[in-house]
Amino acid sequence: APAVAPLDGTEGAMSGVERRYKSDDAAYYHEYLQLDKVLDAQKLRSAEVAKPAHDEMIFIIVHQTYELWFKEILHELNAVIRTFADYALESELNAAVLRLERVIEIFKVLVQQISLVETITPLDFLDFRDYLIPASGFQSMQFRLIETKLGL
Repeated sequence: APAVAPLDGTEGAMSGVERRYKSDDAAYYHEYLQLDKVLDAQKLRSAEVAKPAHDEMIFIIVHQTYELWFKEILHELNAVIRTFADYALESELNAAVLRLERVIEIFKVLVQQISLVETITPLDFLDFRDYLIPASGFQSMQFRLIETKLGL
């Protein structure tokens, strides 16, 4: 990339932010989010065994998204649990409340995601359901951890 002259007229002076973005280890969106791994994680079982079932893709993505949100919920719950592991200062209580409010908002998103799965007709679901046996959402380890942390 071509060098950009500083706006203040000083030649060669770069701020820490500018140096950070000019370095070889700059964080680019695609790399930072590891999108190659994430976007390559949708493997249609129906395509491996038989004819690809179109709606299997949304089924996989919705359930992978659930697992990502579960990971964030656990991250927030663990922070709240650490706050209360010892004597919590009043200033720490505010952060704990904000984290629990975030968990509530995530649960709202999770409930809304169900409508995406509901767009799969029963017949379209049957196009790939048999290839998933014995897989079940009840096997989600993270969901079980959330239940345990919430005392359910």
